Amino acid sequence: MAGTDLRSTDLETQSDGTMRVTHRGVDIVVSAKQNDRGAWVARLDASVDGKPFALPDVEPVTPEWTTRAEALRDGVERGCYLVEKKAGHGLDDSAHGTGAS
Repeated sequence: MAGTDLRSTDLETQSDGTMRVTHRGVDIVVSAKQNDRGAWVARLDASVDGKPFALPDVEPVTPEWTTRAEALRDGVERGCYLVEKKAGHGLDDSAHGTGAS
């Protein structure tokens, strides 16, 4: 993909209150929900070309936030971090269908 920066990150706020970011060719959708204690937690869903993409689960506890906006920002940052973490294991090839995962 000559001329394409696979590391670019584009961020959009959706009308349903979610945030969407594309990082290294991986689409990440971040939503936030309140838990039973009233704290906000982010939920991440990732895909490549419309197919689910598993992000590594590297944190034993999901952070809690006092506002929805904080949870969404954290989700975006964590999603990009997890994509980068997986990039060390051949993400560029596997995410674009040109190599084994």
